[in-house]
Amino acid sequence: MKICILATGPSMSQALADSLRGENCIVVNNAYMLAPWAIALAAQDHAWWMANPEAMRFAGRKFSTNKIEGVERVHSDFVIRASSSGVLALEVARRLGGRRIELHGFDNRGTHYFGPHPSPLRNTSVARFGVFEQQFAALGAEMKKAGIRIINKTPNSALRCFEMAA
Repeated sequence: MKICILATGPSMSQALADSLRGENCIVVNNAYMLAPWAIALAAQDHAWWMANPEAMRFAGRKFSTNKIEGVERVHSDFVIRASSSGVLALEVARRLGGRRIELHGFDNRGTHYFGPHPSPLRNTSVARFGVFEQQFAALGAEMKKAGIRIINKTPNSALRCFEMAA
């Protein structure tokens, strides 16, 4: 099964989300606002869930590694509380049966398509993007062994551990 993951990098847009309508999509954090029809929402940070209580009304399945009422808790050797929400989404895609996973909005640099998170939420530092690359690479290597193909379709992405395609 093909699954598209829509992240919140600066390359994400409403037009891109709309172009993927009809696909099995997982949204990361605020991308749920662009694709409320997605099958799942992956958001790691407990603080994000507290700052976005309307996300609990998202119709699809909701995932985190944190214990949050109404959200499915993921236990994984590859996704920990300090992991990127994008890494969590990749794990969720695997669990939902994804065999071909396409990444959209995974710039792994800069801010978000909506600009910086407002306080009290934190924004990703340059150093954290490097850590996230390592997290993606570790989970991606495991998934590749299982025959799962991951394709980064984010133009000019700094995330280089996956096959790139337009």
